Amino acid sequence: MKSWPSLIAMFFEQAETLGEKPFLWAKKDGAYQSTGWRESAEIVSALARGLKALGINEGDRVLLCSENRPEWPLAHLAIMAAGGITVPAYTTNTVNDHSHILSNSGAKGAIVSTKSLGERLVPAATQTGAVNFIISVEDLGLSQSPGPDIHSWSSVVEKGREIGVVEPDTIADYVASVSREDTAVIIYTSGTGGAPKGVMLPHRA
Repeated sequence: MKSWPSLIAMFFEQAETLGEKPFLWAKKDGAYQSTGWRESAEIVSALARGLKALGINEGDRVLLCSENRPEWPLAHLAIMAAGGITVPAYTTNTVNDHSHILSNSGAKGAIVSTKSLGERLVPAATQTGAVNFIISVEDLGLSQSPGPDIHSWSSVVEKGREIGVVEPDTIADYVASVSREDTAVIIYTSGTGGAPKGVMLPHRA
C-alpha cells in the first residue's frame, strides 16, 4: 500500500488521478448532487490562497465549526494546504467553550457554516481579541463589528482564484514540504471533567 507524506499530498494526488469522479455529495433542491475530485481540489487551492492572503502562515491555527457538509472537508484540506493547523469545534459548543478553545489554541482565524453556529462563535472570537477573521459559509446576518473581520466563503475563494491568476502558486511547493510528523489537527476533548484539552495529531495519525 502506498504511503503519502501528508494528508494534503494524498488528497491532491488522488484528485489528479480521479479527476471528475465524485468526491463529495450534498442534497440540493431535493436531490443529491456530487462535486468531483478535480473541482474540489480547485476549491481547496483557491481557499488556501485566500487563507494565506488573510494572514495564515505555517503552523497557524484555524478553528472550524460546521455540521456535516461538503465545506467541512474542503475547509480542513484548505487550512492544511495553506500551512495551517485545523482546530475542529463541536457544533454544540457554548460561547465559553469556543472562547477557551480559541484562546488555548491561539487560533488566528475561524470558519463557521451557519448563522446559528456563528451566534456562539462570533462573541467568543470577539472576547479573545486574538482572532483576526471569521469566514462564514452562509450569511451570518451580522454587520461588521469591532471584533474579527467577517468574510463570506465565496469571497475568500474568489480572492484565492484571483491570486492564483496573477501570482505564482506556492500551494504545491508548500504541500511538497509537509512531512508525516507535522501537526495536521488539534482535537479538543473534555475528558471526564474540567476544561477541554487539545490533542495534537500529525499527518501520519
